[in-house]
Amino acid sequence: MIDVTQDKKALLKLQDLAAQLIEEKTEPFERQALIRNSAMGFGLSIRDGEIFQLTAKARAKLKGTSSGELPNQEIEIPEESWLCDQLFADGTLTILTALQKVGKSSFISAFLGCLTYDSKEFLGQSINAEKRPIIIVGTDQPLCDWREILVPCGLMKRTGKGKAVILDPIVRLWHKGNSIHLDEKGIEEIVQLAEENKNSIVVLDAFASLISSMGLDENKPEATEPLRFLTEALPTHATPILLHHSSKSRSGERASNAARGSNALTAEASQIIKMDWFSKDEHDQRVAISTEGRNSTPIDLVIEQTERSQWISHGSTRSVKQEEKLAQKEKNLNERQGDALEEARDYWRENYKGIDSKQLQEAYPEHFDTHKKALSTLKQLENRGFLKSTKEALKGRGEVCLFQPSV
Repeated sequence: MIDVTQDKKALLKLQDLAAQLIEEKTEPFERQALIRNSAMGFGLSIRDGEIFQLTAKARAKLKGTSSGELPNQEIEIPEESWLCDQLFADGTLTILTALQKVGKSSFISAFLGCLTYDSKEFLGQSINAEKRPIIIVGTDQPLCDWREILVPCGLMKRTGKGKAVILDPIVRLWHKGNSIHLDEKGIEEIVQLAEENKNSIVVLDAFASLISSMGLDENKPEATEPLRFLTEALPTHATPILLHHSSKSRSGERASNAARGSNALTAEASQIIKMDWFSKDEHDQRVAISTEGRNSTPIDLVIEQTERSQWISHGSTRSVKQEEKLAQKEKNLNERQGDALEEARDYWRENYKGIDSKQLQEAYPEHFDTHKKALSTLKQLENRGFLKSTKEALKGRGEVCLFQPSV
């Protein structure tokens, strides 16, 4: 049996060294070199990822342990709040996961544009915050892609051919050509920037590219440690939003299971947003959004990017599927039924009120010589799911059925 006692003692000494260097505020690059050099003196060979984990343990040790809360003592518990109601949590980690090219970056940029320019809602959800500093850790994309995403949102402006400027409230933009990673140095720089810019939103795009230089495997739980370290180190007023790729084999599952890699990653988040193509038709550009959170009400929406970083909502998945089902059934209506349905829809749009059989008869006397025939057609459309009815007492006519579109 191999005796590893000396190696274990050496690792503890390296952890103590890491703690000492942290307290002395040694630069991350120097700290890493000193730890590696000391490891070689102990006969150990350690990689960057292992140094990171060792340093994370040293930080945890320096922070000490908590004795917990005591009974009969009033404690402060902040109410949960939202940047955008039931979508983006405030002051805690939100993970946005989707397959490649579904539009994660455009989606978050569209929200940031709405927040910056004082919109009251985003895709029908209330925005509960005001303009905030934005830090984009966008190592996953080149600068030209960020330009195409940010210009339509008013967060970047073209100044000439091949030239642009980043606009307030963005305080920093890292990209593929000028990158940063979630190593010791990168985390410290991000945290310092967040401390200098109170209430900042930190967009992390995307997880795989941010840990790619550290020798970590995203399929293993330890790959989550850089993100945990960052979220713990960020000031409490900062809001991190992590963009992450979904797994192709699990994209149809719930938000917490759809993300690629270890489930330890999604366990770190208070809120998870999943984006996926609404249908398998490659010409259908609609995207289904679902959410899952510890204390949130799940959202289920179908949205579409009409222009780059410009999104609209089509309503809930259920309502959209119902509309499509009705549209297919509508093809089988006869002329009389089709005209009656269109008249009911027009009347509702103009008056926000249901149509009655007498009004339908007057609109289409060539189809209905009595209002009873008109009523019969309206009831046929109701039975097929196109209309729904309510009863209302009308002066001089008694109780009358009013018909309005079901969706």
